[in-house]
Amino acid sequence: MNTKASNAYGWESPDIIHKYSVIWHSRLSFILKEIEFLKNLLNNNIFPIVESHLVDKAETYLEELSELKKEVSKLLKDVSNHKNGVKILFVKHEPNQNDWDYKHEHRKLMIKMHEFDSKYQIIKKDIFRVVKDAIRHQKQKRIA
Repeated sequence: MNTKASNAYGWESPDIIHKYSVIWHSRLSFILKEIEFLKNLLNNNIFPIVESHLVDKAETYLEELSELKKEVSKLLKDVSNHKNGVKILFVKHEPNQNDWDYKHEHRKLMIKMHEFDSKYQIIKKDIFRVVKDAIRHQKQKRIA
């Protein structure tokens, strides 16, 4: 029986780790642009937001977006450093502590990315909900 042996972390190869790092970098770069879009969305719909008394929520989300932008910048830097460090796994040698440390760092980064993405998706959904409610309120007011 031919079974594929894998290490305790379950990573089959450094290629997979590198692939994840590239995907994270791309995702974070996109999120930076998306944060600017969400800020513009809130700022460009300020009149419907004011009329529907959702200003406090909008201001809170603008502050949260600023915090998220800082967090994304830090994560982007961490992912870039991590992506550049993957070369230690490509060198053919006996597995050692550096390999384990790098994989452990990768796992921690994976958890951070997942937590950040979950938080970001919730905020993004809430922002769209506020803008949708504000526009709906404005249309109902126009009809009445």
